[in-house]
This record gives sequence, C-alpha cells and structure tokens, in this order.
Amino acid sequence: MSTAKELSDLMIEAYTQQKNGQLSLAIQAWNKLLKHQSIDDNLKANAYLSLGNLHQLQGSDDLAIDNMSNAIQANPNSSEAYFCLAYLEQEKENFGSAIGYFEQAIKLNNADSGAFNNLGNCYDRLEQSIEAIGAYSQAICLDEYYIAAIYNRGNAYLKTGQDALALADLNRAIELDEHFYQAYYNRGTLLKRMGKSIQAEQDLTKAKALAQQALESKEEIV
Repeated sequence: MSTAKELSDLMIEAYTQQKNGQLSLAIQAWNKLLKHQSIDDNLKANAYLSLGNLHQLQGSDDLAIDNMSNAIQANPNSSEAYFCLAYLEQEKENFGSAIGYFEQAIKLNNADSGAFNNLGNCYDRLEQSIEAIGAYSQAICLDEYYIAAIYNRGNAYLKTGQDALALADLNRAIELDEHFYQAYYNRGTLLKRMGKSIQAEQDLTKAKALAQQALESKEEIV
C-alpha cells in the first residue's frame, strides 16, 4: 500500500469515527495518524486541531490546549488554532490570554467576524469598553447583520453613557430579531434612563412576555 493511501485511510477512519460520535475511537485514529513517519506539517496541524476539538468535547480542556498549541507549532499560520486557544482561555475566564490569542488569529485572518466579536466580549469582561466597541465595530463592518455584535456594541455604548448610539444598536438588534427579549429589556432600561417612561414600560413588559415564551418553549422541548 502506498504512503498516500495509508495516510488517506487513517484520515477517513478518524473523520468517520468523529462523524459517528465515537470520540475516543476518533482520538485513537488521529493519534495513529500522528505517529505515521510520512506525515507532513500541514496534516500534522490538522490532526492536532481535530484532537484539540475532540478533547474539548470530552471536557478535557488541558489536553485540548496542549493539542492546539502543538497545531501552532506544526503550522504557525493556523488562525483556527489560535482562535480555538483563545476560545478555551475565554471559557476559563483568562481574558487577557484570550485577547492575545484572538489578536493573533485576527492578524492571520482579518475577515473573521466571530473572532472580532469574541475579542470584544473579552475586552468587555475586563471593563475595557472602548476597546470592546472597537472590536464589535470591526465585526459589524465585516457582517452588517451580525446581531450578536450589534447587541453587544449597544450594551458597551450603554456602559460608556453614549445613549443615542446605544439606542441605535438596540433598535437594530430588535429589527433583526423581534423576539430578542434581552434587547427589549436593555432598551427599556435605557429609555427609562432617558426619561421616556411610557416607551420604557412597553419594552420591559415585552421583554418579560418574550422571556416567558422562550422558557415555556424550552420546557416543551425537554
């Protein structure tokens, strides 16, 4: 059997196990591929990325981080590996580290609106609202319908007292999703602060009704 066929068979085995939800067997297959003497750096980086994602699904964050780091060693230009590392650090609330990894991911791929949005979230958690607004704005420039970034920027504007800009973003979020109860709640809070009591009460009542509907729908699914 040729080397190319051996590598191809190992990849197919790994992806098949992964697709079937057999995570432990998929991990074994990827590790088998990594031990192949003819594996190149790009394939090695891909294998480590897959292993990192699988370990994350299993709740083994430390192993996930190790594999993502190995992916970067194999391919220093892997924006995906940096993004995954950033996300793991963000989940652990290591926001400073997450920011560094997100910025590296963006340096390698500056068209990733999700990376900009998550970067904004990290800045927001560190109470760096100006930086957060900048990151959210970059995400929105890449995708004008990115509702999460629009909503997040609106909240950041709220924190910095930029009420008109906050209102514009919250209006846009509701325009994109009329069932977005968090946006109604925050807009109601803002309108109340702006002295628009009647409109504020309407939004807060709407937010409460939509939140109840969402809860009931979730209970029905369960």
